[in-house]
Amino acid sequence: MMRRILMIVLMGLSLGSCAFKGALKLDCANFASFIHPIELTPLERQIRALDLETLPPAERELADRLAAAELARLAADPAAPPAPERPVLLLSGGGQWGAFGVGLMNQLVENRQFPDFGVVTGVSTGALQSLFVGAGLDRQDDEGAAIRAALTAAYSPVKESDIVDREGLQAMAAINGALANLKPLRRRFEQRICPAIYDPKSPQGQAGVCIVKTLRDSKTRKVLLGLIEANSGEFGYVDVQELLAPYGNSDADLTKATQCLAGAALASAAVPVFYQQVRVDGRTYYDGGVRQSVFLASVADAQRVASEIVRRERARLTGRQLEAAPAKPGDIYVIRNGSTWLPPDQDVMPGYPAEIDKKADALRAAQRGQAIMVNQLEIGSIAALRLSRPGGAIWFVSADGYRNYRPTYDGSITCGPLKEARRGAMFIPEFMRCMMDYGRNRATGGEPWIDLCHYDGTETRAVCRRPDGTMPGAVGRR
Repeated sequence: MMRRILMIVLMGLSLGSCAFKGALKLDCANFASFIHPIELTPLERQIRALDLETLPPAERELADRLAAAELARLAADPAAPPAPERPVLLLSGGGQWGAFGVGLMNQLVENRQFPDFGVVTGVSTGALQSLFVGAGLDRQDDEGAAIRAALTAAYSPVKESDIVDREGLQAMAAINGALANLKPLRRRFEQRICPAIYDPKSPQGQAGVCIVKTLRDSKTRKVLLGLIEANSGEFGYVDVQELLAPYGNSDADLTKATQCLAGAALASAAVPVFYQQVRVDGRTYYDGGVRQSVFLASVADAQRVASEIVRRERARLTGRQLEAAPAKPGDIYVIRNGSTWLPPDQDVMPGYPAEIDKKADALRAAQRGQAIMVNQLEIGSIAALRLSRPGGAIWFVSADGYRNYRPTYDGSITCGPLKEARRGAMFIPEFMRCMMDYGRNRATGGEPWIDLCHYDGTETRAVCRRPDGTMPGAVGRR
């Protein structure tokens, strides 16, 4: 009798969770054709026994798109002075930790310390953030303020279910395919990127900024979203401006464009097993962070080619000798939405084992294994940026130090315990509020960035700066 009751309960749980089953499906015409492969560094190409000489077509296509605005400026005024090399912003994944990056960037804008980025790349939560940066987060006008307010609201949930619908029984993930579905995130996302289409009768819909149009029409800032095509396992990126170009300003077109943008952004955030599978036009995509927490390789090479295209066109239009190439590439800025430190699986009293040492269930092992691999991947992806950019500044900031931070709105608490008190939760509103405040604090009253180690060209020594900017000298092999 007891066994029968148990079976009925399990069947009820399964039926009650039917809404979680299957993929989140979005329509976007020819979506796969807008995905460009992320090219390998020369070292990676050598390891894979690939040709080192031929410039891949994808990089040349991106170079042409990056050069377009400067070429248009030259066509209007061939005597215009060369534009300075603009920096690139790389935004990492991190889920709820994205609140840190939101607070940091908003405060930098208020301080008027936000660099004029020419390209923004994003993965997972960084992909969502990059859309607001690309739309003009740093504009010093009412529209810029509205964009910052929309981004802040997106990362200020009242409860976890505002972002995801999570399984009450984690074991059901084996049946339903994920621990949580992304339907609430999709609604939240669409509501903020084009409120006039999502909810036209509401005050927000009537007054909100449709960043879909702003992103489509931008001529000065490229936004690239990283994702993985699940079948091949290859990392690629979507050029947002290119994706939105086919759509006009009618409600029907903006609705389609919003769904395309949602498809690209949610695909970039679909962590396998944790979040519902995302399919766009019938193909499955995974979070780009499964392979890289940040990406630069194609962008770095394409920027060099774009500069060469512009130099040659300037020489042709003016009839002058080809000018010298820029002395150094533009700076790279990296925001790690999270900590680089991997906390223990469970804080325990001396003499008592952690949960991972007591229980051997598959889900617990998969979650801990994923946390360990992601932590190493995040650090490795950032360190690997030096393969593409041996010299020049790579400015880096992370949420390290968050655990003991006391927010300005309540000095009686610290961020760490807010997260640790709800182990297993995916989005903790109180923690996200604390992290947003911490991001603001890091950008207040000082320089939040550190300049990562430079290589001197011999590949045997590195020069690193201390956080205060001083040089401790060469370190590494002698």
